[in-house]
Amino acid sequence: MTFFRQPINQIIENADWYIFYNKRTEVVEQVKNGELKPNVSWNGWVCELPYEFPVISNGGNDIGISMNDSTNEVTVTFWVFRNFLSAPSTHFVYTNRPEDIKYYNELIERNPDDNWKIEENWYRTFEE
Repeated sequence: MTFFRQPINQIIENADWYIFYNKRTEVVEQVKNGELKPNVSWNGWVCELPYEFPVISNGGNDIGISMNDSTNEVTVTFWVFRNFLSAPSTHFVYTNRPEDIKYYNELIERNPDDNWKIEENWYRTFEE
């Protein structure tokens, strides 16, 4: 059964990417416009999305937001498969922050089987 797991996961991820692409892009624009910010008391990075959105980030419909207010550069993390504690999770990440783009490109170089660029400013990552 584990032999067939990877292709099924890829099919699910591809469907997830295409089905929710427009909603995720809308969320990124709301982050850029300052409409969405981290909003949970237990973490200064996580934003719990309001209920009017579909579940576009697994594991509670939370997203991660890193933002440079002076340059309006953002990194928004959406969980595809979310683990807790020290286990790696799968993410779709939008970033226009040069330092994060460099980080993700290096991550892809180190482990291209689990990390790749989807399109301009969008990455698929597998990390803690």
